Amino acid sequence: MFTEKHYENEDFREAEILEDSLTGLTFTQCSFQGADLAAIELKSCRFDRCSFAGAKLNGMVAKNTAFLNCQFQLSTLFAATFDDCKMTGSNLCDADCQAMTILGGDWSYTLFDEMDFSGTALTHVNFRSAELPHADFSKCRLSECCFDGANLTGATFRGADLRGCSIHDLNLLEIDFKDAKIDLEQAVVLASALGARYLP
Repeated sequence: MFTEKHYENEDFREAEILEDSLTGLTFTQCSFQGADLAAIELKSCRFDRCSFAGAKLNGMVAKNTAFLNCQFQLSTLFAATFDDCKMTGSNLCDADCQAMTILGGDWSYTLFDEMDFSGTALTHVNFRSAELPHADFSKCRLSECCFDGANLTGATFRGADLRGCSIHDLNLLEIDFKDAKIDLEQAVVLASALGARYLP
């Protein structure tokens, strides 16, 4: 189906992608709305401003692949894996993200909708300025993750291990950190936020 290395403004809506894997392909402003890419493996591909709205992506494995400003509304990402991917500016609101695995990567400026990460391990994930309202990070093992500037209003980190993560420029008083493990630097940041709240 894919004989070229680059595709632009192509329409793959409702298509059944039969390839087991795609490597090194670039797609710009292409539509995969309602397409079936279940269980496909993507290696070093680039999707720029593409739409996957309503697409079947369950079981997909994406490695070192970029999804830049892509739309995933109402898509199925059940048990999908993103391994060292760049997701900057993509919208995953209303997508089925159950059992989705994130292995590192850049998720800055990404939009989520009450995402459930509870009990998972996240290492070297960049959530800088991401929209993560009401996200559930309870009992997560978080290592070297960046949450700077993210919208975490109503989010919970109950029982999570946050040591080594960056939590600057957050509205910390709207986040639940009960029983979370934090390091000294994070304790100072939290104490400063509490102190500022009670300043006359």
